[in-house]
Amino acid sequence: MSEPKSAYDLAREGLGFPRFAQGFPRDEELDALVVAYVKGDYLTVRNGAPALAAKASDPEVVLAAKKLRAHIDADPTAKLLFLVTAALLLFLTGWWVAHDGPDQGAGGRLRAPSASSATSGSEK
Repeated sequence: MSEPKSAYDLAREGLGFPRFAQGFPRDEELDALVVAYVKGDYLTVRNGAPALAAKASDPEVVLAAKKLRAHIDADPTAKLLFLVTAALLLFLTGWWVAHDGPDQGAGGRLRAPSASSATSGSEK
């Protein structure tokens, strides 16, 4: 009878195993963090990876823990694009309110054109 596979081995054989983690050194705590990453438990990775990097003696394990932690952070380009989009939305909203904003007299409702404006166009 074959011995049961570890959670790491099962995760490695699954479809969700990250390609960047395939070259990581085998370490019990690092393996547990990789399994947590595969399962989507990013809080465990967020808390455990820096702790492992601080106490590990093997420099490869330290580098792997830092790399694993970096993969759950938002992409810096995505952060920048989000901020630019938010700034553009605020600017355009301010521009609309200042130049073409909601009609104050109608209480936010659209008004039907008056009779004088409707006939003035046909008289020309």
